[in-house]
Amino acid sequence: MESVISFTRGSQLRTLTVGDYGSYTIQPFIQDILNHFLESDDLATSIAQAAETHSNVAEAFFEIDTNNIVESFSLKTPLLFPDRNPVLSFSFSNALLAPFLPIQKPEIIRKPETLLEIHQLLHLCGQAKYSYHQICQQVSDAMVNLLDRFMKASVVQEQPRPAQPILIDTPGVIRLQHAALLYRTKTTGILVDPQLHSTYGLSRIQQDITRAVLEGYVDGILISHSHYDHWNYPTLMMFPPDLPIIVPKVPRGSITCEDMQAQLKNLGFQNVIAVDWYADPITIGDIEIHVLPFYGEQPLVPEYNTPKHPDLRNWGNTYLLQTPYYSSWFLVDAGTDPMGSMTEVAEYVRKTFGTVDQVLSNFQPLSYNSIGTDLSSWGVDIIGNLLSNPQIFSVTNKTEGFHLATLGPKGVAEICQIVDAQVCMPYAHSWAEPGEYTLHDQSLIQAVIDELSQLGCSTEVVPWRIGDGYVTQGQTAQCDRIFY
Repeated sequence: MESVISFTRGSQLRTLTVGDYGSYTIQPFIQDILNHFLESDDLATSIAQAAETHSNVAEAFFEIDTNNIVESFSLKTPLLFPDRNPVLSFSFSNALLAPFLPIQKPEIIRKPETLLEIHQLLHLCGQAKYSYHQICQQVSDAMVNLLDRFMKASVVQEQPRPAQPILIDTPGVIRLQHAALLYRTKTTGILVDPQLHSTYGLSRIQQDITRAVLEGYVDGILISHSHYDHWNYPTLMMFPPDLPIIVPKVPRGSITCEDMQAQLKNLGFQNVIAVDWYADPITIGDIEIHVLPFYGEQPLVPEYNTPKHPDLRNWGNTYLLQTPYYSSWFLVDAGTDPMGSMTEVAEYVRKTFGTVDQVLSNFQPLSYNSIGTDLSSWGVDIIGNLLSNPQIFSVTNKTEGFHLATLGPKGVAEICQIVDAQVCMPYAHSWAEPGEYTLHDQSLIQAVIDELSQLGCSTEVVPWRIGDGYVTQGQTAQCDRIFY
């Protein structure tokens, strides 16, 4: 059997932008504020103490009026709203290799054209249909060198073509890792929030869903929002530059939410679509895609329910997909915020489209009240979220508040009741081995079942695992193993 270049089990790819490097620079200062706050429960004193220790960062990055520390504390405006956020580095490794093996140095991006070349290389490797020689014939000498470094790091290898899943052409939705989904009809595939070969998941997962097994089954990509567990540059760069990618429309790029359309165009994507909520549907193949609001998951709490500037918002979309076989609305991490409520959107959906076959949602009741004081367990993008409303530090590490960032089980049940959903399915609950539940799946599923029962709602909660598909077989839908 012919060997082709494809990504290996355990391979991980990562990019860092100007904003990421800034967040890494700021993070020790913010962590020090939180450490002091744990001891004193006084935010003004905590900021002052941390600013004294990290004086260079405090002076270069922040506004701090010593006469009114808490209210004035803010990232400087040019840093809140950077004009550009270019990618500065691209790194790669294999998490399954012994830690004492040499780590490859990151590729530094000195010219914008380099990103376009890396995009081409990742796309060729991801397809798993070209030999080493065939790839070398299609890329520059610099990318041949990078390919050789990939192979030395066991990020890619020459190996047999991967087998394709047997049910992937059956209409339905497949649960990939974390917030990633693959919607299928018999002819069309839509990929949602993909994370493939990403540093964001479990570092030593033994079996995973690779880019190669999706080859030929993706006709478009939907991005819900720019949190890094949903928005991954290297994954997107494994797909062709002319592939349609629908992203949220961002009125003003910020440290909280970058201009996703502009960023993807800088990576060489030619068909990036950003439209207003409630715009006319976008059709890809036989799937009609309706762009709907994403309310919730803003860094807000009851005590501080407005950001430092009204343009500092986690902009996002939820999407309603209508196919010849089923309709499906995925809610991601949505909920309620001062701008609106997902229950209002549900009322619109019911009035406009009637009942919905499937509702997919994160079931976890997340709140910025209880985000905790240890930033090491969060992605670097959380710094940007917190700095859009830094007074929120004063309520960290406290019990869950009523100002939830997501719907939680009660909110999910209410949405299902409004749209009279046939089934409801959990997702975006982190990573797990294919064929297994994620850590909190089972308890959250039971919590939603209990809430639906209290409402007298007949929606069925489907207990699917990572790699499962809820697929249409004849006149019925059922769970099937797809990726394990």
